[in-house]
Amino acid sequence: LAEKYGLPLIADEIYQGMVFEGESHSFGELSKNVPVLSAGGLAKRWLVPGWRVGWLTVHDRNNRLSEVRGGLVKLCQVIIGANTLIQAAIPRILAETPPEFYTSTIARLKKASEIVYSELKGVPQLRPFKPQGAMYMMVQIKIDELEGITDDMKFVETLISEESVFPLPAGIFGIPNFVRLVLTVPEDILREACQRIAAFCDRHKKRPQ
Repeated sequence: LAEKYGLPLIADEIYQGMVFEGESHSFGELSKNVPVLSAGGLAKRWLVPGWRVGWLTVHDRNNRLSEVRGGLVKLCQVIIGANTLIQAAIPRILAETPPEFYTSTIARLKKASEIVYSELKGVPQLRPFKPQGAMYMMVQIKIDELEGITDDMKFVETLISEESVFPLPAGIFGIPNFVRLVLTVPEDILREACQRIAAFCDRHKKRPQ
């Protein structure tokens, strides 16, 4: 469709390369004729979200975006981004980060996902979904099995108040009655958080009438 109507693709590839099994490919590798603007950055794969560093890679084999490139450069120059010291470090980070860093990071995230899944799969009021990559897990909330919990936002608000555990209500992404859990915390804290969530659900489960 993009080729038919002469449209470029804009691909959010901030998680590119962060898969637990198999290979990860960029849209730019797969497209032969359609220009692709691929957005990437350091925040996720290098675990430095506070740096706010990203880039836009232009895949344009047929030079269809020749008039657009200058505008992209100007746009980057008017946006307040990372300081020059951090920007200057990008080439060395990309070129010299050892492969072991990536493999160990993926291994830790995969193990964390397995811990969370094993801790929550037995909670009747929840349904965790095993991720295939990245650093999050989506968990469905069975609202009709909880007392006084009307949606994901109410679930999170009450959970914070009672257990000091703060998942992200997925309703803000357009996925109602799900929460998103982060997998980057230490294992002991991750297990305790899951145990608190389980205790919370048991406390708020609907009782037989």
